[in-house]
Amino acid sequence: MGINVNMDYSTLFSSMSGSSSSTNFMSGLSSMLSDYSSIKNGSYGKLVSAYYKKIDSEKADSTDKTEKESTRQTTETEKSKAAEKKQYSAISSNAKDVASKLDTLSKTGDNSVFEKTWQTVKDEDGTESKVYDYDMSKISSAVSNFVSSYNKLIDSTGDISDVTTDTRASYLGKITNSYKSELSSIGISIKDDGKLSLDKDKLKAAGAEATQNIFTQKAGFGYKVSQAATSLETSASRAASSSSTYSKTGTMNSDLSSILDSFI
Repeated sequence: MGINVNMDYSTLFSSMSGSSSSTNFMSGLSSMLSDYSSIKNGSYGKLVSAYYKKIDSEKADSTDKTEKESTRQTTETEKSKAAEKKQYSAISSNAKDVASKLDTLSKTGDNSVFEKTWQTVKDEDGTESKVYDYDMSKISSAVSNFVSSYNKLIDSTGDISDVTTDTRASYLGKITNSYKSELSSIGISIKDDGKLSLDKDKLKAAGAEATQNIFTQKAGFGYKVSQAATSLETSASRAASSSSTYSKTGTMNSDLSSILDSFI
């Protein structure tokens, strides 16, 4: 028996009982045939292909954003490390300079700033004469150089992450504060920010011998600050080369041996 494939589907299933049932069946069948037609002519495949292309594009964008963020974070980390290294290098250099200035002030004998020499002085009437005495202008200049160097060191020690360097910087300040009275007697005062201020007139009035005692006395101010500055130079230099001990957050920067070295 032959079937006319071009006939209306409603005619084929018209004998089914119940108009509602027949309508629902025909609607479902029509939908199925529509889906089949979509698959057959490729529109469904195109839709699926477009969907996965969109997914791949979104994944590519996400990967690109992740890589860019990772690159940005790496760059910021490198900049931060470079800034830290620069700071520790500055601390090391400034600490070394402080020790050098104190070596100049603590030196005795020939070529010392406290060596007596023949000085030309004038009386009130302008008469010149020679006296064998200390050169207060040379002493004042040496003390002023120390104060400037010390203040530069204090400026460079702000916000230190390396715990050893921070501890030694604090110790330097504590030593200086412990000699507050002695320093004041020769015109050196300690400001609230830890830096020093020099009154040259008061220094001159105190005299060379009083100043010499402050800077040359064994185990006195000059000696102790010089030792503290040298110790600070060592730890800062180690931190600059990433061989320090622990940071304030508890992170060990590098090799274990430096932990013991920091106490030497």
